Amino acid sequence: MKSKVSRLAISGMAFACAAFLAACGGGRSTPKITSITIAPTNGEIYVSASAAAAVRGAARRAAGEVAARPAVTIQPVTAACGKLQYTATALYSDKTTKDQTSAVTWSSSNSSAATITSSGSSAGLAVGVGLGTTNIGAALMGVTATTEPLAVDQLNSINVTPASVTQPVGGSQPFTAIGNFTLAAGSSSNLDVSSQATWASSDTTVATIDQTGNATAKAAGSTTITATSCDGVTVGQAVLTVGQPVTTTLVITPAMITISTGTTTLFTAMEKLSNGTLQPPTNPVTWVSDSTNVATIDPNSGIAHGVTPGTSTIVATEIATGFGGTATLTVQAAAARFAYVGNLQGNGTGGALGGGSISGYSVDLTQATPLIQMTGSPFPASNPQQLLLHPSGDLMYYINSSSRILTNFVDSGVNGMAGSMTPSNRTVSTAGAGGVNVGVIDPLGRFIYVLDDGSNPASPTPTIYGYSIAQTQTQSTNGVLTAIPGLTAYTDATLSAPTWVMTDRAGKFLYVINDGNSTISEYSIDQSTGALTPLGTPTIATGDGTNSPLYGTTDVNGHLYVANFGTVNSVSAYKIDTSNTNTAGELTLAGPDTVIATATQTINVITDPTGKFIYVLDQNATSSTSPGQVFAFNLDPSTGLIGSQIGTAQPTGATPLGMAIDPTGALLAIVNNVDNTVSLYTVGSNGGPTPTSPATVAADQLAQFLVFYTAVSDQ
Repeated sequence: MKSKVSRLAISGMAFACAAFLAACGGGRSTPKITSITIAPTNGEIYVSASAAAAVRGAARRAAGEVAARPAVTIQPVTAACGKLQYTATALYSDKTTKDQTSAVTWSSSNSSAATITSSGSSAGLAVGVGLGTTNIGAALMGVTATTEPLAVDQLNSINVTPASVTQPVGGSQPFTAIGNFTLAAGSSSNLDVSSQATWASSDTTVATIDQTGNATAKAAGSTTITATSCDGVTVGQAVLTVGQPVTTTLVITPAMITISTGTTTLFTAMEKLSNGTLQPPTNPVTWVSDSTNVATIDPNSGIAHGVTPGTSTIVATEIATGFGGTATLTVQAAAARFAYVGNLQGNGTGGALGGGSISGYSVDLTQATPLIQMTGSPFPASNPQQLLLHPSGDLMYYINSSSRILTNFVDSGVNGMAGSMTPSNRTVSTAGAGGVNVGVIDPLGRFIYVLDDGSNPASPTPTIYGYSIAQTQTQSTNGVLTAIPGLTAYTDATLSAPTWVMTDRAGKFLYVINDGNSTISEYSIDQSTGALTPLGTPTIATGDGTNSPLYGTTDVNGHLYVANFGTVNSVSAYKIDTSNTNTAGELTLAGPDTVIATATQTINVITDPTGKFIYVLDQNATSSTSPGQVFAFNLDPSTGLIGSQIGTAQPTGATPLGMAIDPTGALLAIVNNVDNTVSLYTVGSNGGPTPTSPATVAADQLAQFLVFYTAVSDQ
């Protein structure tokens, strides 16, 4: 009798079957490994040599070859240093792949060349043992990978280049580590191992080195630079000597600046040493502008002068060393920002400064009255006869009634103090013996010249005083005056009751108008020292010989004009010789004098900024309280000849004296000496002046001359 199968047994069989089916993929066949691939293929690593004598000899020979052929390009090593990680990828029957690096069994056919780790986190890591070749294999579940060859090269030595070198403090020195190899294939080669070496400096206070092999010199001394192979066995050495810092370049200050046309700025150069510090140049520096139509620069002093709007690169070069530096100078069109009038008598509140004053105005051409009195104007001053603005915009000089030159600092900023003046406490400079004084500053702001007309009976000789102007970037020294040798009360036979002094627009020549003998004295200006030398033809006549020439002007086109009054009231026009011959700077008449038939006392002239128009001031000597008048004429810019009159003469205040025109040519200002006002005129496109409304602004007692301030803010 057959026994029945128990439920428990049936249940057990069902469980076993279920387990079998699960192991078989629920009844479906499990994907099987079809192949294993190993990467990388054709691996290459290197290890350091043993201490065998033959190896050391090979290293010495290789090092000698490197030193003997420094021009040969050394290729970088491509072999891995000491170790190489392999991966194993299994391909399954369902076309899927899986990384089995940790599951396969790894093998090396030549363990004297390299071993390979079979398990754990380092599975597949081949480690070089010695020179030779081996095949790396992998197997899993009966499937064996195609072996891949692994070459193990031998690093015999490291040669560090340069072997000995000197750098200044702050200098940078790249080093190269060149390894001499015996290759597994049997040949030898020199390869660059710099990127795989560990770099070190024996004295990091002398020099440090980064892991690219670039050393930085820190302090004077000597240090050993080492390059060690990645396994720490092979070491190459070099010696780095650090000397004193040396000049590497020039640093130009300011690096960037904007100025107006007709104004100046000072560039200075400093040597930048290899340690980053700066020092004054140890050799002369020469300066050039790459766009002289935009800005010129004095080659010796670094004083740049704006010519036309644009941008110029300023280049400084230390001639002896060749070191250089650059800066960027932007020139913008000039516009008047402030105006100043010197009042000889003034408001009598000057105290220690005397009884004169300076009237200060803000300029706004959009207003009906373009000059607006500054707060606090008129400002105390010491009886100023004439104001002279330095073209840098930093300084105002004025000559007082005691024939002394005083200095004010001008605030060019945009804050509430813009346009204000601060008297300096500098010792005043002598400019005469108490006569009538006028002066001029050359266009680059290097020199100031002052006339004394000799009207003081105690000192009747007319004289010229000249001073060089220090231009620095420090207020305590900027603008300090130093007497030019030979120009302390200089006189010569051509000077006769001089009334006006001016330079050409390049600052190469000086011209003095002599009322006493109706001539113009002509001088060349030494561009280094400021010394004056009479030209070959030292004078030229002005007017008809009976006139009294008083004031004049030069224009942008190389012409000079003088107003003559007397029996015949006229304007004389001259050409300035611009040749490089012995006649350079000499004046020749442009043509016959222009007679102003309806004038009674032509005393002053000025041209517009383009040189197309000229304005002639008639003081009208009928009475000191009678109004004067101003005439406008066309000019021929090429010949300098005065052409047709523009419109009718316009009235001025009583006894007009000084004239100025803003740099845009839109505003003409005339100072009236008796009624203490400034007459203002808008200038049309045809050059004709039209009085503003109101036509005048107030000045102070015995107003003399007006100057426009055109430097940009914080120039």
